[in-house]
Amino acid sequence: MRIIFIALGLTTMLTTFTAQAEDGNDQSTIKICNQALQEGDTSKAISISNQLIDTNKNNRDAYLCKGRALGQNKQLIESIEALKQADILSKTPREHMVAFTLMGNVYRNEKHYDEAIDSYSKSMEFAKLDNDKRFQSIDLNLIGDVKKDNNLFEEALSNYLSSETLASNDNERADCYERIAATYSLLGKNDQAIEYQIKAQIMQERSGDLTHQANAGLEMGRIYTVAKEYMKAEKSINQVLSLSKEQGGAYWEAKSYLYLGILQKSQGKIDEAKISFELARQRSRQIGEVELDQRVTQELENIR
Repeated sequence: MRIIFIALGLTTMLTTFTAQAEDGNDQSTIKICNQALQEGDTSKAISISNQLIDTNKNNRDAYLCKGRALGQNKQLIESIEALKQADILSKTPREHMVAFTLMGNVYRNEKHYDEAIDSYSKSMEFAKLDNDKRFQSIDLNLIGDVKKDNNLFEEALSNYLSSETLASNDNERADCYERIAATYSLLGKNDQAIEYQIKAQIMQERSGDLTHQANAGLEMGRIYTVAKEYMKAEKSINQVLSLSKEQGGAYWEAKSYLYLGILQKSQGKIDEAKISFELARQRSRQIGEVELDQRVTQELENIR
């Protein structure tokens, strides 16, 4: 699934919007704070943001950085307090959108789903006020994600379909198509899932980088596997495997072997599946991908 990459892309975009401090020195420091967040150094980010707030109680960007850092530390109450302060200091619809979207992310990560939807909905109100179709699309997708978290797949699908009508370029459309395809797959509507994932794959081949092309291809393989269209699944997965080897995408090479193993397991080719899983585990360990390694190891344990 592509949610992690969507989330990373959203975080990058929001980081860009938050690095707009008034003072030149503050702006440089905010960038350092955001960089610390990207590197997972929440202690450094909190320390920097507190220093900025001590100097200027009206530094909205410092509150945003602090709120995100506290959210990563799973300090829900403190994180929301900081982000609410950032919202109070917001002057434009765009600034309110960012604050409420970040609140929604914190609530969602802590499984406070009603509050997450409320925050995303407030962000969307400001997006409509500002006639910002891109942010409306983002908020619709995020609300859909929360619905999907709660197994409300039909409601999630409705959000994703609405979001697609607001998409303005190939990347945004691909994002929507992939969410729509994944949800149709969860609903057991394989024909529709295949249709939308093909659309997503075409968009990614036209404008996406290795990460997005590889993810779209593997998701295509996964959907074909679920639909029991095994030859097409194998073709899609092997295309990503070849692309990853050619372009040095070690992570996607490892993940391709994982998906190939899942396909082979579905076909009853247990010995071949074990070999693919072992290759996936070797590659994921070589590059230090712990989460992927754990997933592969689980597959191996389930097959024995």
